[in-house]
Amino acid sequence: MRILLRSLLIGAVVAQAPAGDAAALRAAFAAQRAGRHEQALAAFDRCIAARADRAEPQLRLNAALCALHLLRSRDAEERVAPLLADEDWGDEAAFLLALAHGQHAERAVVAARLPDAEPMAWMMAVRAIRRAEGLFRRCCELRPDWGPAVRNLERTIRRRREIEAERDAARPPDAKQEDAPEPAPQQPPPDPDRDREETLPDVDVTPLTAAERRRLQERVQRLQRQKVRSRRRRARAIRPGERDW
Repeated sequence: MRILLRSLLIGAVVAQAPAGDAAALRAAFAAQRAGRHEQALAAFDRCIAARADRAEPQLRLNAALCALHLLRSRDAEERVAPLLADEDWGDEAAFLLALAHGQHAERAVVAARLPDAEPMAWMMAVRAIRRAEGLFRRCCELRPDWGPAVRNLERTIRRRREIEAERDAARPPDAKQEDAPEPAPQQPPPDPDRDREETLPDVDVTPLTAAERRRLQERVQRLQRQKVRSRRRRARAIRPGERDW
């Protein structure tokens, strides 16, 4: 993952360091180049702690790079977070932070594929890969000619689409139906008594006179009496001892 050549240059950092500190820095960078990332990370962290707020950006960036090699994504985020607003080094900090979010996404994908996966695992995976995509876009906007940023953005877009497709395929049928348009409401089953009732005309929106209200009440009462008589006839038709089902 040799992506930040600028941050790997140690000449200025070492030249300004005291003799004993310069030796420690050379050892840290040598361990990093040799692939001993855990040893290099510990050495970088010691240098950062000794300098506190005066720690050079190259130290933080290379410490984060070692953490990413070790898949320690959170550690990488912590080391580059102070540099995001830096005018000179914010682009490389965003690059490493995007890689960290990419690692978060891949871990969430693995968790989501488990038989007893948490319901939020796919959402976390999609959220993380989208954050990575956004950060790579920021890098490309800041440095349009930065090849590694452009290539990583393209890869992240493809990966985001793959993760979203796998998420959709893994969703249970019930969850998929939630996204489908709701079916038209079904009409209630016909009421057998309805056929025997006289259908009332549509109600006019104009106010009814007293005589019209009285006639309407009489009509409703008549329909109710007819319904009661119809039910009584059906009840008498059922023989004693027989069940009505």
